[in-house]
Amino acid sequence: MARLKLFLAFLALVVLAAGLGGALFFWKKFAQPDLFVSRVIEGRSEVQLEEPDLGIRHFEDAVQLLRDGELLAARDRLLYLMRYYPESATYGDAKRIVGEVNMDLLISRIPLAKKGEHIVRKGEALVTIARKNSTTIDYIMRANGKTTALIYPDEALTVYPLDFTAEIDLEAMSLTVRDGERFFKEYEILDKNLPPALRPPVSTTISEKVAWFDDRPINFQDQNYLACQKWMRSGKMGLFIRHVTERGGGEQKPFGIMLSKPDLEELFTILRTGSQVKLIN
Repeated sequence: MARLKLFLAFLALVVLAAGLGGALFFWKKFAQPDLFVSRVIEGRSEVQLEEPDLGIRHFEDAVQLLRDGELLAARDRLLYLMRYYPESATYGDAKRIVGEVNMDLLISRIPLAKKGEHIVRKGEALVTIARKNSTTIDYIMRANGKTTALIYPDEALTVYPLDFTAEIDLEAMSLTVRDGERFFKEYEILDKNLPPALRPPVSTTISEKVAWFDDRPINFQDQNYLACQKWMRSGKMGLFIRHVTERGGGEQKPFGIMLSKPDLEELFTILRTGSQVKLIN
């Protein structure tokens, strides 16, 4: 009896395996959408079978959601594409659009899970409000459409805790900002000059944010703030985040990684003193 039970169990497994194999064969043969590509090679016609790009459908759906003004739904559809279809030809465009949408959502008045409101109290200043809410002065000014540092008692200010991490990949020449584990935006590194001893993996934080104009340090209240040079110093010697600047003939390249000025301005807005910086490759 025991042998009979073992035989029946074995037979059931064979039937199950055959059923799964048949289902896979049917999917490959009939159900899976195939893409036939005709090519002419050395005077003869050749038909090749290529795997379909399953990410395109999600990308097209996301584009339609963007046209309909559904930014959150479009962003989430593109993040799904990036996670499950990284081989898709639309992956690069999806990543770029996600970054732009994330910045628009962050700066706009559109509600987000961690976005809040701070009511200004008498005697408060932007620097203290930014510190209380784990954000930056630049973010408060941009999110609230301010061109000066003037604030008033009982004024409602949009705030957001900027707990972002910057991942620097020297091989890919990219700086990726993450909000927790979630991708936020990627920036292109245009140039780099790091000390030979500084090798990945490195984990540190932003220790100082500097704005400099005409050989003097300035702050956000200065009228030259938007035109000044900015950089962020990390806790590791030689690891700066800068924007590309023109140098004189005998001037040495500064230490750090260099981005475009608009990209550095964005990073200055969303990275704060204490933000994590990782050199991963």
